[in-house]
Amino acid sequence: MAVWTDSPHPDVSTVDVENFDYEKYNFPELIVKLEDNVLIITLNRPKNYNAFNAPMCSSIVFAFELADADPRVRAVVLTGAGDKAFCAGADLSAGKGAKGDASGFGAGPGVPTLNHRDGGGMASGSILRCRKLVIVAMNGSAVGVGLTMVLPADIRIVSETAKIALPFTKRGITLEAMSAYFLPRLVGHSNALQIAMTGDTYLPTADCMRGLFAAILPQKEVFPHALQLAKRLAAQNSVLSMALNKALLWRTPESPEATHLVDSACIAGLSHASDATEGVRSFLEKRPPQFKGRVEELEQLGFYPWWTQVDVSGRGSTKIVRRNAKL
Repeated sequence: MAVWTDSPHPDVSTVDVENFDYEKYNFPELIVKLEDNVLIITLNRPKNYNAFNAPMCSSIVFAFELADADPRVRAVVLTGAGDKAFCAGADLSAGKGAKGDASGFGAGPGVPTLNHRDGGGMASGSILRCRKLVIVAMNGSAVGVGLTMVLPADIRIVSETAKIALPFTKRGITLEAMSAYFLPRLVGHSNALQIAMTGDTYLPTADCMRGLFAAILPQKEVFPHALQLAKRLAAQNSVLSMALNKALLWRTPESPEATHLVDSACIAGLSHASDATEGVRSFLEKRPPQFKGRVEELEQLGFYPWWTQVDVSGRGSTKIVRRNAKL
């Protein structure tokens, strides 16, 4: 994993993911279960408004690594326990985070600044790297890392009464969890600047939030709607198509022409896969498709990944190591 903090979880490459029992495994601060090819991940600190801490961070990273690797999982729903908050931000109850990152555990004494990796970025990075569909059911308020870590998700559904805030300027700290990349791409630079610079609290219906949420619903409808959507898309859509579409949108090359090269390679590559054959056949036969493709098949495409990968592993080096893209 890219997480250099001591993690209680094993390396996912050593796990028998196809037989992994999510409900028996101990995920500190989470409840994780598999239901009809949908992995449900619940932030489970309701008495603390699901505040983000180091054990939760490690558990989120491991859960999303499993979701990516497990062929039984075709979609993920991330939500929070209780009806008050999805995630109230970093847990600062013990004074953590006062001199560190907004995720509640900073670099600490003696750790060079360039060697530090913020916890929110570890969590959001694991969501970004998960090639399965990710839907977030924001059942309550989201503050700080409670919002920033879910910006890479594919679909966000929120309670109409949720309070949304990035109060970093009011705490003397900065944006984290890759949010400076994702937020302006979701809401536009002008709205992102308003949200980030004011540090104010907004309702999901605020103008500056436009584009951030796919649906704004009564609180009790948020999770059922998200789960129903996840099950529907998991049943009817190709995981290969969804994975490549997600990558095409987030990993867009620098120009329309370069994008043309990439999407041409993608559509040509998938045209020879079994899912494309099944998609056409099921359409002609007027029946629901039975897609069997696995995300591991993407590794067999000669052009994947087409983007430059950045090594964000921590303490070993202050350098940002770039891996060559295949296109």
